[in-house]
Amino acid sequence: MIVKTKSGEIEGAKEDLYYSFRGIPYAEPPIGKNRWLAPKPIKPWSDVKSCKEFGSICPQNELVYEQEATADYETGSNQNEDCLTLNVWSSELNSNKPVLVWIHGGAYFLGSGADCLSDSEDICRDGKYVVVSMNYRLACFGFLRLIDLTDGKIPSTGNEALLDQIEALKWIQANISSFGGDPNNVTLIGQSAGGHSIGTLLAMPDAKGLFHKAIVCDGGSETIQPKEEANRLALKLLNECNIDPSDVDAINSISTEDLKAFDAKMQDPNHPYTQDLDFATQAHAKPCVDGVHIPDEPLNLIRAGSAKDVSVILGTSDSEAFGYDEIYPGLREWNVDQAIEFEMRDWLRKSKFLKISEKSAREDIKKLFDAYEVHLTNNKMDSSPAECFLKINGHKWFWVSTVRLAEALSKNSKNVYNYNWTFPGPHGSPYHGSSLPFFLDYVYSEVGKQMCGENESVQKLSVIINKIVENFLTSGNPNKSDDVPVWPTYDDSMESLLFAETIETIKDFNSSLRKSWDQVEEKIPGNL
Repeated sequence: MIVKTKSGEIEGAKEDLYYSFRGIPYAEPPIGKNRWLAPKPIKPWSDVKSCKEFGSICPQNELVYEQEATADYETGSNQNEDCLTLNVWSSELNSNKPVLVWIHGGAYFLGSGADCLSDSEDICRDGKYVVVSMNYRLACFGFLRLIDLTDGKIPSTGNEALLDQIEALKWIQANISSFGGDPNNVTLIGQSAGGHSIGTLLAMPDAKGLFHKAIVCDGGSETIQPKEEANRLALKLLNECNIDPSDVDAINSISTEDLKAFDAKMQDPNHPYTQDLDFATQAHAKPCVDGVHIPDEPLNLIRAGSAKDVSVILGTSDSEAFGYDEIYPGLREWNVDQAIEFEMRDWLRKSKFLKISEKSAREDIKKLFDAYEVHLTNNKMDSSPAECFLKINGHKWFWVSTVRLAEALSKNSKNVYNYNWTFPGPHGSPYHGSSLPFFLDYVYSEVGKQMCGENESVQKLSVIINKIVENFLTSGNPNKSDDVPVWPTYDDSMESLLFAETIETIKDFNSSLRKSWDQVEEKIPGNL
């Protein structure tokens, strides 16, 4: 099957239920003099380009610790810095269907556009949407800020990965009609770093008008850092490689393997780099407030109305940090003092950066531990120091960030829908990514079965959420039919939909914990 795009003709494959087009280049390769720079639009080609296989993925390392699988990360040998490709699945090329764009997660250092979509039959089987996924640059390949250190000779702002995503969205706007998609009805869906990406894209002027709806699973807008932090990270890399910031040729010549080795150190939560108290944030690559593409804290921009025309579904799982025991050796044997001391490592970075006393930070942590112990005890759950620690960190990383994003969006939008996910999985309490197989419709894939199980309640919930997603992609309103639960919009009443063994509306979920975080964040902003 050959499709004509504005970039040139491409040849895809005819599957049983859909056409697939894999490995379509959407930008010039970010190599040579283009390394670390904003993506450049792809130059048109004259021959028919074969697009039947996934493109190379951004160079990356395996996870440095074991954890429950939450996505089928494609971290194999097909890695190359020439990685800016996207993939399209469509059941009908002469149509005008809603477009669903998947932005993969992986903590900004892992994953590809093939994650969760390697077997795309589930999401494409009904033929209701055109589905797109993309690769983007990761870790030091996509978040290295060099503009200040090199006096502008390498003008990378540290947000090139997000600019990759925007370039892919521009390509989709220009070409998706050739695949049967409606460029005026584009919905983003992302989980974890993919969700955080969307939370930031909602604030970015460069992304305005490129999408119309969003589904944010386990994300937010607060995984971001000041540009001073991004500068320090870049300087640490150059020092590691014994390169002077003025030596542009040497910087551009850093080998892929050396960059991966540096990334591996930054990704290891127990490596000295990540415990460096000169960093206010956890020390690995992530977006920054660059004053250009991200002119202010994303939440400030969203509160001011940057996303007022975008309908958003967003939510998190009950036990976001479940399965993270191996990150913290001996966690289950900790007493409360040990748990507090370990949490202090992160808060000391914040307190030093914001000139807040260690005593004040310690008092705040103790108040949080007390609040979580009471909450877990009252709900007849494990309230051990280890469990309090995991709950606090899961909430710090994802739930609080999601609440803040919902609050910011609701200032200017009437189409914000928040959910909380306590629906049990085969391992018990739902963990990071548990809702994604339902919203991205891969419950019946092998990874989906591992995450969700195969019982009747899973099947029933899958049917309901498929209808919710269909309603939302079609109209921006998940309530557009009578066969789904009523989902209230999020506003000052803080109503959300609780996906548990039953589905119900709940007001101010985890109210006491939210109030505890409100008090803490008066001193230490969540984005730090």
